[in-house]
Amino acid sequence: MVLLAVIVGMIFGSFANVCVHRIPQRESIAFPGSHCPKCNHGIAFYDNIPLISWLFLGGRCRHCQATITWRYPLLEVLMGVSWGLLAWHYGPTFMFAEAVCLFSLLWILTFIDLETFLLPNVLTFPGIALGLAFSWWFGDWQDALIGAIAGYAVLWTVARLFLKITGQEGMGYGDFKLLAMLGAFMGWQALPFVIFASSVAGALIGAVMLKLCNRGFRTEIPFGPYLAVAGMCWYVWHEQILGWYLDISGINL
Repeated sequence: MVLLAVIVGMIFGSFANVCVHRIPQRESIAFPGSHCPKCNHGIAFYDNIPLISWLFLGGRCRHCQATITWRYPLLEVLMGVSWGLLAWHYGPTFMFAEAVCLFSLLWILTFIDLETFLLPNVLTFPGIALGLAFSWWFGDWQDALIGAIAGYAVLWTVARLFLKITGQEGMGYGDFKLLAMLGAFMGWQALPFVIFASSVAGALIGAVMLKLCNRGFRTEIPFGPYLAVAGMCWYVWHEQILGWYLDISGINL
């Protein structure tokens, strides 16, 4: 099952690359078929095998020799590894289906945000609905509904305060919707960790990257990837994270 999940995950990763490229440009993800964005030449099935085709072609289009960005094999591998690890962790359960849906959405949103600074509604809104549907199935829809509302409201409030204090926009509305989606999937209990972990990681990593690139600290950086990774960590390891916190705080339940 794990091997099958890896293979299917990598195949889905190829489709995820189509979503990352086309959705921000408001193009159909179904038509036309796979083609080179430079020369528009159709891509044959043997040039569309996840990872293998990219390696075989040397990261270039067969027809125009344009460079194929590293994002294509990276996303395919990340998707395949994620699906495989989730299959190993959850087995053939409904929880595995939920995890695959959540992680796939988060990886696609992550790469779109990294490339375009956008978190499209066409992904976050269905993601919120899907999270609520899964939560209803598992019987904890109340926590999920509170999580979706609170996830949006918390970041909206922070952004409004930042705007009033500094007179500048500090966060995009897509981030609010992404946190609402995480709350819909995992309940309001996940929000404190996700907000804290993503904020700390975003501040530290963002500061280092801006320093290395010699860019000012007012430069815009995408926050969605940090929210996404923090959400993935909570989804899989929330029990261990809570246990660790209780241990270091000396709280006995």
